Amino acid sequence: MIAINIGPLALPVPPLLLLFSVVVGLIVASLVAKRQQSPVTDQLLTVLLVSLLFGRIVFVLRFMQSYDSFWQMLDIRDRGFDFSATLLAAMIMLMLQIKRYPKQRKALLSGALSTVALFAVLITVVTVGRQQAQLPDVVLSQLDGSSVNLQQSKGQLTIVNLWATWCPPCRREMPVLAKAEQNNPDINFVLINQREPADTVKQFLAQMSLQFSQVLLDTTGQVPQQFGAFGLPVTLYFDAQGQLVDSHMGEVSDASLAAAISKLRNSSL
Repeated sequence: MIAINIGPLALPVPPLLLLFSVVVGLIVASLVAKRQQSPVTDQLLTVLLVSLLFGRIVFVLRFMQSYDSFWQMLDIRDRGFDFSATLLAAMIMLMLQIKRYPKQRKALLSGALSTVALFAVLITVVTVGRQQAQLPDVVLSQLDGSSVNLQQSKGQLTIVNLWATWCPPCRREMPVLAKAEQNNPDINFVLINQREPADTVKQFLAQMSLQFSQVLLDTTGQVPQQFGAFGLPVTLYFDAQGQLVDSHMGEVSDASLAAAISKLRNSSL
């Protein structure tokens, strides 16, 4: 599952799992701190915020060439964070907080360990489920009316993007995907339009002056149903064996796409 529906909203799973884990960790820390009469919520939130900030800074530095402006660096909607840097910063901040508030050591450790352990378990469950996902055996139409089976993409790294012309974030990320396809000729980019006629898609691509090697039409929405992708846009990353390696719900940036491509290449080594 890539997203969870909450009313009319489709929210990506990983951030929700992190939020849930943080809430549980704060509850555990509060229960322990209550016995010691030493609240620790502020200290734990400081650890979280500083570590996320550091993780974002390291990510931006790694992919600095992908950012055109300072405001793009601040836009965390692409969920670009360096995991190792975030974890390292969290450990350092936690030790500093324990040193500063030694009486709250037990509560701080309980909250932090509960958060990390729960998130690790939940994200592992999601990852194991994702590893079982494959390029679907579905036949879709191309803009010229011919048919293509998605499994024909096996044998090469493949990026599948689910999109629609009426979707604002889809429209914004189209130039990013087009540039990435030009810069990565060894990767197969497949754009699958959702539930729109060929004429609408052709007109949109012409207006945007966009060219892609493969644009397919999913008139029944069968591909997102197979992956639990409720909402658009969704980008799926498959290795040469057709196994799902990573996914991203929401708009991709130059930096987040570059990071995902790097991860995709490493998975095939």
